This record gives sequence, C-alpha cells and structure tokens, in this order.
Amino acid sequence: MRVRIAYLFLAAMTADAAVSAQPSDGTPYAASRLIGRWRTVMNRALEDERAFAPEPVTDLMEEFVSPGAVRAVRDKADEAQLQKADEVLKQFVAAMTKAGERRPDGSVVLDESTIEPGERAICPVYPFCG
Repeated sequence: MRVRIAYLFLAAMTADAAVSAQPSDGTPYAASRLIGRWRTVMNRALEDERAFAPEPVTDLMEEFVSPGAVRAVRDKADEAQLQKADEVLKQFVAAMTKAGERRPDGSVVLDESTIEPGERAICPVYPFCG
C-alpha cells in the first residue's frame, strides 16, 4: 500500500511541469496554493522530527513537489488523494531526517545531501521519478 501511494504521488510529480505558457484556467494559482499546503505539511513534519531545513534545502523540497502540484491541479485531485500525498510528504521528510546527522540535543539540521534519501524513500524507481 505504501509503495502504491508513493507511486501515485510520484507519478503526479513526474508530469510535464513546463508551464511556460501560463494557462488561463487558474492552474498556476491553484498549484501555488497546493504548494503552500504541502510546505505546511513538510514544515509540521520537520517540527515533529525535531529537524530544521535551511532555506536552500526548503527551496529544493518545494522544487521537488512543484510538478506534482501542477499535475494534481490539472487532474483535479480530490481531498482524499491530496491527503494521501500529504502522508507521502511526511515519509519524505522522515527519510530526510533519518539521513541527517543527529545533534547531541536530539535535533537534526538537514542539508542538500538529505534530499536524495528522501526521494529514494518515496520513489520506487529512483532516479527516474523526478
């Protein structure tokens, strides 16, 4: 089931994200709102994991989910599908945290090197999912 959810999430993220010709259907705005939702999910997961990601890392995390947001909006994903994606993002952050180095106080500061383990954890065909 976990692999299936990860596959569905990642299939959405591998869609063509070349939105150079901005459609007039509101997709960019809806995708931005969805990215905001997912940013919140990832930030809460970071807090739960006692992890911190500096801005360059959070930028990479958002870059990773952006194509999926565009695809989810275009495919008119319902709330149940979005909640499944939320859960996969929590797994993504947990894997990143696991790959990070734990400090003596129990916290973890993530760096760019933790992105790949996060992707591997949720993408059954890494590196072909991104």
